[in-house]
Amino acid sequence: MKILSAFHLFAILLLTGCSSIPNIRSTASVPTESPANAPQMEYVEVCEKPAACRKLSRLILGTDHIGKRSSSEVTELLNEAVKFGINTFDTAPIYSDSIEQRLGDWLAAHPELFVITKGGFPRDLGPGTYSSRLKETREQIIENISEEIRGSSSRLNNAITIYLMHRDDADFEDFEKIKRPQTPVRTILEALSDPALRTQYMMMGVSNWDTQRVNQSQSEARRDKQLVRPVCNSPYFSLLEMGSVTIHSGGVQVKHAEMMNPAFQKGVNIMPYSPLGGFSILSVGWDKAKQNALDLKNRGDRYWGHVYDAIFHEANEKRYRRATHFTDVFNDKHHTRYTVDQILNAYVLAHRRADFLIIGPTTVAQLRRTVEALRISKMLTEEDLDYLYENG
Repeated sequence: MKILSAFHLFAILLLTGCSSIPNIRSTASVPTESPANAPQMEYVEVCEKPAACRKLSRLILGTDHIGKRSSSEVTELLNEAVKFGINTFDTAPIYSDSIEQRLGDWLAAHPELFVITKGGFPRDLGPGTYSSRLKETREQIIENISEEIRGSSSRLNNAITIYLMHRDDADFEDFEKIKRPQTPVRTILEALSDPALRTQYMMMGVSNWDTQRVNQSQSEARRDKQLVRPVCNSPYFSLLEMGSVTIHSGGVQVKHAEMMNPAFQKGVNIMPYSPLGGFSILSVGWDKAKQNALDLKNRGDRYWGHVYDAIFHEANEKRYRRATHFTDVFNDKHHTRYTVDQILNAYVLAHRRADFLIIGPTTVAQLRRTVEALRISKMLTEEDLDYLYENG
């Protein structure tokens, strides 16, 4: 298996679930035979309304970086994911190497599968300067989103299962958020409910919205049945918690205690994303990975320059070193050979409010390792999760 550099490992930030009926998990059968000894896939029912439901696999395959692979390798990975019971795939029009189009071409032969894509990306006006597509009037938001969704809908054969607003309303200048009133949640929902957009997707979700705005979206939709109701939220969530600096402008994370609370963000299913992807971002070790991130910062890397300040702080170093110790003890106890990245993916899945997890393998070998996190998550206790997070 090719060993990726720390730079590329950090680059597996995949969007990274969703439903009005939280935590309805089943092990429904899948149309193809799973690989021998693979953990049984679980499914969560996602519903905007009682008559509009779909059962999505808890593990969702992200496609951000598989575009770098050859067409045959991409097809092999997608086909293998289906064999493991994965029936949902995450993409976006801004992902590299035209992967949204390539995924759409593959999905054309698999109409039984589901796809998540994204809009609401702020306009990139230069290093660290972004202009929101979700500001001003309802009509302006409709016009802005129409530019994105028409292309995605065409590339995905008019079969968008969930359309994520991947950022909330905000403008940034030189990576600093500009202080101004946010567009009301209701205005954004009114725009997304317009027939010009509503006919382009089955269900809507949000990503990188803070808890107050997520909860408000549910309240607005309950009060007005004509409004589309976001069925999911995709925040950053990982054992390696972001500090005061986020990896990218507008990033929003949730935390351990919140994700253990069954009432947290009630009404939506939560689909975390994290920098782990399907394999360890720290395969070179904490110190080397930290140095690589510092090099990116010192070079002023436009996209990854904030990884050092966001991830490589003291609390995360302690969590990482506890995780490596925990992995050794866990393996001794269960006579297994799991790796730290598998434990940390299981850590996310084991939380009560983690209904889904977008995973980021780029090879079949990485996919097989990542799927094992489902099995491990059943073996982790709440005490284990507390220990990993804060040495409880």
